[in-house]
Amino acid sequence: MLTLSQLSSRSDIPAMPHTSSHHSHAPAASFGIGLAARGARVRVVGLTGEHPALAKRLEGMGIHAGSELEILQREGGALIVRIGSSRVALGAGMVHKIMVTAQS
Repeated sequence: MLTLSQLSSRSDIPAMPHTSSHHSHAPAASFGIGLAARGARVRVVGLTGEHPALAKRLEGMGIHAGSELEILQREGGALIVRIGSSRVALGAGMVHKIMVTAQS
């Protein structure tokens, strides 16, 4: 499994929300976690740009590519998310860099 830092450096992971369907192998549309509504369930796909320190910090929180999160609370630009049985606060700076896809 790739780490967030490895994913963020790959050119095939979009840095901005991706809605194009001209690639048959394209993953589901990704978007910044800050756009997710309260109660939404999302899966982490990577980070925008190069942020090795942020990737390491998120890994320490148990958040990595493939992690499933539930948006519990929105406070300004910050979020409180559930990952497994834990609740984690994500500051506005982190929120702007984390890319996710919607879970059904």
